[in-house]
Amino acid sequence: MRVKTLQILWHDKEPIFSVDFEPGTSGRLATAGGDHNVRIWKLVKEDDQPPSIEFLSSLTRHTGAVNCVRWSPKGGVLASGGDDGTILLWQQTERKDGGEFGEQDSETKETWRIGSILRGASSDLYDLAWSPDATYIISACTDNTTRIFDVKEQRCIQVLTDHGHFVQGVAWDPLGKYVVTQSSDRSVNVYTYEHKKGQLTTRVAARLTKYNPSKLASRSPAKTGELDANQDTMRGNSTDSGNSTATPAQAKPFRIYHDETLTSFFRRPTFTPDGALLITPSGVFREPGDGKPDSSDAKNTVYIFTRGRITGQPVAHSPGQKKPSVAVRCSPVPYQLRTIPTRLPPSPPRDTCLSNDESLTPSLFRLGHRYVYAVACQDALLIYDTQQVEPIAYLGGLHYATLTDIAWSPDGCTLLMTSTDGFCSVVSFEKGELGVEAIVNTDCLQQVETPPKIKSPASRSHVTGYAEFETQGSGGNTRRDEQALDMPNETKQSNSAGQEQQGPISKKRRIVPTLIQKNV
Repeated sequence: MRVKTLQILWHDKEPIFSVDFEPGTSGRLATAGGDHNVRIWKLVKEDDQPPSIEFLSSLTRHTGAVNCVRWSPKGGVLASGGDDGTILLWQQTERKDGGEFGEQDSETKETWRIGSILRGASSDLYDLAWSPDATYIISACTDNTTRIFDVKEQRCIQVLTDHGHFVQGVAWDPLGKYVVTQSSDRSVNVYTYEHKKGQLTTRVAARLTKYNPSKLASRSPAKTGELDANQDTMRGNSTDSGNSTATPAQAKPFRIYHDETLTSFFRRPTFTPDGALLITPSGVFREPGDGKPDSSDAKNTVYIFTRGRITGQPVAHSPGQKKPSVAVRCSPVPYQLRTIPTRLPPSPPRDTCLSNDESLTPSLFRLGHRYVYAVACQDALLIYDTQQVEPIAYLGGLHYATLTDIAWSPDGCTLLMTSTDGFCSVVSFEKGELGVEAIVNTDCLQQVETPPKIKSPASRSHVTGYAEFETQGSGGNTRRDEQALDMPNETKQSNSAGQEQQGPISKKRRIVPTLIQKNV
């Protein structure tokens, strides 16, 4: 893994608010900035060299800061939205001699035109999401509403008014059943939608705001059938000696998201590409055992919901974040589950065994594959996968200001992050470095709406992982840093059934997490 901050004037030193890769093999990506422009770039990869960026075009029709860019799932069309309240849909055209008015011919290599303008919002747009079939676009607005547009008819067909503060993030279910909105009113709303008589109708399926440990204690394992030993990875498994701990039935509910005082424009959730998991940022975790729902020892986290329990409580959270998270993006590439090499030394004795599964492929979620996802925080970027709770990489000190958005390339080998300091950083992986690609069949998820089962933690050990990466300073000197994952104590309550297991590490491999094996 290599990390580099690209010294490019992306948007004339103005903040960069969003980034997205075009699906397919074109290598195109788009950025949105505070200079009122959308810019198209191309990712160029050369053997044994870090990726470089080539400028293609500047799209200059917005009249305010552009807060979000998202490519159509089918490619070829780019949606952009910002402070002017309009959504512009861009399409590439053949370049004509002389170009369009205002273009700099010496720099512009592609010509893009506006194919459609979607109006209707009377306030700033913070986030956008396409439907899987590219028929609809949903927008998050600062007038506390969410608007759904029909792309073909070029009109707003639904206005969702269920939030009490700015809507800062939206996500569309890849399987086409749910729409998710996240607001600074400390809630995530889940909607179901369907077509009736040629119209799109939506219904609020759930409003996710709190975690109630007492529901865990009263839940019947025979009824849910989704957790081993009726244990939830949300609950702490250990306490300091001498401290009294409340049982789940006695613990009080607590709010799981930051309020409007969080200094961020965005709270961008995401689904895994197979639709099995929903991951939401800006989370706050409090140990249920302290009996103080408003205590000051809250930890920043992201919350994970399974598809079958998307209208219920979160089933897991991802620890390790020093500052609040603002965006989550999942790599489009599924990977095979890691296996535990039998030559590894035995792991430390376990205080408790919460799972009877002795498989050599332990996983937090009972999926036949795993996904890698990135979490952008105000001060750092963390990389996780769905096979374990702890992050597999921590990237800090790359930017002087808060991160705003992240995007994965279609091949899953490049990760871009944007910041309000006006720069982007690129994280590049060797082919196969993150794992062996897997084939995922989503038909079963569409036919059976039951959640993937979750394996409960098998160890309470404090785990510290390391990610070794290369960064390039402004002076051009390349340095290699080894960043320790400063894991807070809440990792004890949500340790996965098995940690990342690696075979012999090649010279090019730079992800070096701690290796832990289950007792045989």
